[in-house]
Amino acid sequence: MSTTHSSNWELFLEYLAPAGGEKILDLGAGYGSNADKVLKASGAEVYAVDPDDKRVASMKAHFPSVKGSVAGAESLPFPDSYFDKVYCTMALHHFNDLDQGRAEIIRVLKQGGSFVVLEVEPSSMTGRLFRLFGKLMGEKTNMMSQAQLLARLGSVNGIKVTNSVKLGGKYLIRLART
Repeated sequence: MSTTHSSNWELFLEYLAPAGGEKILDLGAGYGSNADKVLKASGAEVYAVDPDDKRVASMKAHFPSVKGSVAGAESLPFPDSYFDKVYCTMALHHFNDLDQGRAEIIRVLKQGGSFVVLEVEPSSMTGRLFRLFGKLMGEKTNMMSQAQLLARLGSVNGIKVTNSVKLGGKYLIRLART
């Protein structure tokens, strides 16, 4: 992996390595802008789920090439081993049940497939702002440090950590389905 990148997005794309012909899932996709960027960067078939029906409706209106669905990470409406890659950008801290979400990710990911997480470090200024905003909005936020998430994700059968890097107040982790 190269050591210089002009943006966190470039490093994220390097970790994800999307390619044409692949099926890729964006978990907690919000309004779908990242899913659209992944689609345009790769020509892959990009699916996106978010539990908020208004965000998914907006996603479908603005990014019709992205296959948007209303769903939470804990109950994904896809068959086993359906996706080549799954990713989650700045949304893992909203999962209602991380263990169930992780089990679903492993279930829908093909053997050898990648799961990439971009998340905020809770002790960073961004992390503190996320927690404050979440509290004001009445949202559940279960933020974990990079070390905590690595321990939680890396200790499970069926998935292993392949790369991890700090990005200032954020971090990026790539895991592989075994």
